[in-house]
Amino acid sequence: MAEYKFGDGIKKFFLAGVGAVAITAEKGQEIIGELVKKGELTVEQGKELNKDLQRSFKESMNERGVDIDELTQKISKMSTDELAKIKEQIASAQDLIAERLKKAEDDVVIAADVVEEAVENAADAAEEKTEDACDKAEEACDKAEEKVEEIKEAVKEASEE
Repeated sequence: MAEYKFGDGIKKFFLAGVGAVAITAEKGQEIIGELVKKGELTVEQGKELNKDLQRSFKESMNERGVDIDELTQKISKMSTDELAKIKEQIASAQDLIAERLKKAEDDVVIAADVVEEAVENAADAAEEKTEDACDKAEEACDKAEEKVEEIKEAVKEASEE
């Protein structure tokens, strides 16, 4: 088995980040270009939208501690093969995320079924306990009524004497 080096993981993570930045910028420019071609945006509106997109992306990345200018320089120095590898890694990561998301969704459905069954069982148990308590209360009321009748009889007998 090949020895795993910690630096390899960091390198792959960095390359994936670089690839994500490259693809995001590339896709954003493609979308804006398509809108301009379709006439939905003027060239000036497209340029302005592109600037806004770049600015908000740069701010977002800066908040996360990523220097976009440094990443851009590194991306521009990458070969086509390196960029292709990064795109493959991103696609692989997206597949893995989708797979894990599906598994999580399945687990949630199973958990919901278990919870539903537990709630039904608890409701049935509570209903049974309530019925038992009502039966006992009714028995106690019946006994109390009997005692009241006995006391009335005793009072009646005592008053007749």
